[in-house]
Amino acid sequence: MPTIYGIISRGYLPRELPPSFTSKICGNVLANNLSALPSDFKNRDRVSKNVTHDSLARGSLRRRLGIPNPTNFFRLASFIVANWDFLTSITSQSHISMTTPVAVRPPERAINGKSTFSAYDERRAYIRSKSRYIFKADINQFYHSIYTHSISWAIHGKSVAKAKRHHPTLQGNILDRLVRNSQDGESVGIPIGPDTSLLIAEIILSANDVVLSTKDTNNAFRVIDDYEFGCGSLTEAEFLRHTLQEVLSEYRLTLNLNPGKTEIIELPVPIEAPCISQLRTYQFSTPTPVTQRHEIIHYFGQAFAFSHEYPEESVLKYAVARLSGIKVLPANWALCESLLMQCVAVDPSTIKAVLNQLVRYRDLRYTLELPNIGEVLNRVINRDASLGHGGEVAWAIWALIVLSVPIGDDAATRAASMNDSIVAILMLDAKAKGLISSSVNFDHFRSYMTTGDLYGEQWLLAYEANVKHWLPSVRGDHVNRDSCFSFLKAHGVYFYDGNISGQVKYKRPEPLTPGEEY
Repeated sequence: MPTIYGIISRGYLPRELPPSFTSKICGNVLANNLSALPSDFKNRDRVSKNVTHDSLARGSLRRRLGIPNPTNFFRLASFIVANWDFLTSITSQSHISMTTPVAVRPPERAINGKSTFSAYDERRAYIRSKSRYIFKADINQFYHSIYTHSISWAIHGKSVAKAKRHHPTLQGNILDRLVRNSQDGESVGIPIGPDTSLLIAEIILSANDVVLSTKDTNNAFRVIDDYEFGCGSLTEAEFLRHTLQEVLSEYRLTLNLNPGKTEIIELPVPIEAPCISQLRTYQFSTPTPVTQRHEIIHYFGQAFAFSHEYPEESVLKYAVARLSGIKVLPANWALCESLLMQCVAVDPSTIKAVLNQLVRYRDLRYTLELPNIGEVLNRVINRDASLGHGGEVAWAIWALIVLSVPIGDDAATRAASMNDSIVAILMLDAKAKGLISSSVNFDHFRSYMTTGDLYGEQWLLAYEANVKHWLPSVRGDHVNRDSCFSFLKAHGVYFYDGNISGQVKYKRPEPLTPGEEY
């Protein structure tokens, strides 16, 4: 069973954020001071807005992450902990889900899907062993299209939930209200990022799965909102397409009809993308400098070719992570570094993996070409800030902070114009560390330093910039005027640890967990 501490400290902030963002102190303070919390923290039925952060998901697909206000997230986490056995009794009814929520121990997330990626491959192979066709399906904009009232439908049944829609103690109604309160009362969509959203998603889809189980759909599996059905004939596959859409429509969900998302495929087809298989099994020899040089050129050549051939696969991100298994010799480091930065230049989603390699070799006392690295990362900020790509901008700024490389005035000015708390906090930290010139105007950030904004879309910036003394309040101390946030501040809660940038060490990539991409 999860705990309030676990959900808030490990299951609150999206895993896609730079590692300097943390909710461990918040989880510790709230879990250990339950009796001392202000009454508004426990009982006030106040709506708030999520911080939103645009992030690249896979290929060209993007996702909008959400970070709920800590006051409403605390109430949601408390309800889930108190009702864990009841809620998971619903999610356990699915006969095809491989992401049934389970509570996990540190250092993992608080709630995760029960199965690993290797289990997916085994299940996929088993299903296909009995099939002539597969029907693959994906729900269109799943998290963002969830109708929150359908949470109660899934828990109690549609007829009961509708008959008791105003019943204040019905568990489904309570969970529905807690979710809506954290998103300005909106009844469409739930945030991507917190572990609680996986549980809510599985509650709804498990109820769908129970209906599907009555329609001869045992040769199938589901990973969150991605389905795969094994079919003996084309007619059966077409029938399943109609059946799935019919069942989903009862919960106001629709299939994603884009090519590659919902389709019928004649077998045989590979279990995984051939490009990933080839990169995974690429053999690096025990090299001399000359042979390793040729291998590095050939390896990246394959990766670059595959990235064009398979644009919807995260080829370059995987290719860079795969390098953790070898050690580049000093004579070849300059070549490898240039190829790594080429990956960043064409695919900024690789920044995290590339930074991991740069830090690894920096710690081995290899020389980094910091002017070139800075030029590439500043170019990423300039380009992606204009496009509103907060994820790429945030990781580029974080990389520059870690490597102590200045952010140029043009890049800083563009980033400072974004409505993104994650980017803003990183910018303010970079400025405090002397990586941004004093000529860059941060007035846009200052406008959010009000008590009202503590419950708006920029609550994280409004709180953190006050706690860190980065920006003055518009009038008085806006955090001290709010009972909930002043309690957090008085107990030393922060959500950004600027000291981490000086402590980053290379770590081998951890095994992927359900929901993560290459």
